[in-house]
Amino acid sequence: MLEEGKDYHFINFNNSDVTGVELLMPDFRGVIYHYHKAGIVEENDTARLSFGYTVVHSGEHDIDDLNTNEKFHTIMGDLLTQILMEKSDDETRNNNSEKPDIL
Repeated sequence: MLEEGKDYHFINFNNSDVTGVELLMPDFRGVIYHYHKAGIVEENDTARLSFGYTVVHSGEHDIDDLNTNEKFHTIMGDLLTQILMEKSDDETRNNNSEKPDIL
């Protein structure tokens, strides 16, 4: 499980309602991105998380390398899953019948 403050932290962009993520772990330190268009894709008997993202700052990495880096994509997917699960748990605890505004 990724830990806020150790592995990543959230960034609020000026004049925007978009929240970014800055990675703090050594392999991707300084990379800043944000998610968009997240959803569940069902394939055969399984489901997987599908999401889009925009790299805002690539740190010391080449942006093309990041876009093809499997480890980077796995970290983004794991973190998004964690965010969605925490948001879902919060909604359940609050017993809010409205559709959650996750992204």
